[in-house]
Amino acid sequence: MSDCCSKNETNNASELCPSCNLKGKKVKIITLKSMLKPIVLNKLNASLTHYFCPTHNCNVVYYDTCKKMYLLSEVKVSVHQKDNSSNVPICYCFGWTKEKIEQYIEKELSPYPVDHIRENIKEDRCGCEVNNPQGRCCLGNVTGYIKDLTII
Repeated sequence: MSDCCSKNETNNASELCPSCNLKGKKVKIITLKSMLKPIVLNKLNASLTHYFCPTHNCNVVYYDTCKKMYLLSEVKVSVHQKDNSSNVPICYCFGWTKEKIEQYIEKELSPYPVDHIRENIKEDRCGCEVNNPQGRCCLGNVTGYIKDLTII
């Protein structure tokens, strides 16, 4: 294995998406194991550090320190950051899509999306590492989306 692919890679260049050249966010291997299609999972090098690319117009979802890329077509779910469709989840654990959030905010329905998600987090019901392609809590995405709705 070459030096560029060592597990302890510290070069900041390894954090850059090989496609869009923007910095990704580290993601745990459990996220890739749950998100990648089985045929792609067979090629995963679990010993490397992996990153999530949040760039909207980039076809890469994940990549590793050796620049191996995993594309939108290779994951099991639509990725909120890369898909403008109203039926794509923003909150993958509790099914909050853009459309559902808009309806609840516009019609002042209960539960309020953020409160509902927070209550479930408090009760330890979320599974962001395995449900959300970004491998972390969606609350920031949901609050940001609601903030954008109220600005419009």
